[in-house]
Amino acid sequence: MKTQVKNSSKTQTANELINQAAQMPKQLLEKHKIQLPQTTSTQPVTSKNVTKQPQLKQARTSGYYETGMALNITHGIQVVDYLITYDTNYNPSNPAIAVASLEAMNTKGQDLLDSARAKMQEKKNTTQARQDVYRNLKTLATRILNELKASGAPLATIDKAKHYVLKIRGQRIIKINPNSTAKHISASQTSFTEQIQHLTDLINVLSTCTQYQPNIPELQLTALTNKRDAMKATNNAVSTAQAVWSTSRLERNKFFNEPVTGYVDTFLAVKRAVKAIFGASSPQYQQISGLTFTRIKS
Repeated sequence: MKTQVKNSSKTQTANELINQAAQMPKQLLEKHKIQLPQTTSTQPVTSKNVTKQPQLKQARTSGYYETGMALNITHGIQVVDYLITYDTNYNPSNPAIAVASLEAMNTKGQDLLDSARAKMQEKKNTTQARQDVYRNLKTLATRILNELKASGAPLATIDKAKHYVLKIRGQRIIKINPNSTAKHISASQTSFTEQIQHLTDLINVLSTCTQYQPNIPELQLTALTNKRDAMKATNNAVSTAQAVWSTSRLERNKFFNEPVTGYVDTFLAVKRAVKAIFGASSPQYQQISGLTFTRIKS
């Protein structure tokens, strides 16, 4: 049955009746035995009232990380320990998977891992040293320009110096018209090598200016030349350390990943040999079957 509203031609909806009932005094509701339905929240979903589910971190693949490489060696040592307990019962026809050969592989593998880690740390150290030398270059360039302006240097000299200071900052020499729709090539020339050249050019400008005679030691030409030379030295050191580290990684990866004769394939062959000698259901095979060997992918 529809309920009509006085002085209105429209039929009231059920929600309107519920809203009206909600305004009635509690006693009146009880008297007429009216029960209001349970309403659900219609609060809009926002970033504030939605509880974010914790994001689970994906497990790392052992082959991609140093820990995975070390795990290969750990498992290799464990395999050899088991093989030793089998005594002469483990007698493979392939000398490459004999106990003595496997022990030598474990030793070489550990040495290669240690060497690669050491080279990586050397690269990190040289990279940090370079960052320390380059860190204040932009602020130093600004101080140099202000010193030059205060020295009474010719405007032409100041303009030349400003040109290289802007390059050190990575700013455009000629500003782009904000109303222009044309595409522009990036003007940033702030690579480590380019910064060395910018500072060299700035020093050349200053060295020809007789007015530039700062009293502050770090702004003097000798100090600026020493800084430029330190930038060169640290940049070359990083390049050398990068090359050494990269080569050590290649040597390490080749040792572990080489088909058939590499570390991983050799120890996989050991597992197959134990399976052949003692059987797939043997206690000996069960001892080593769960020890994994993963190729290095980094």
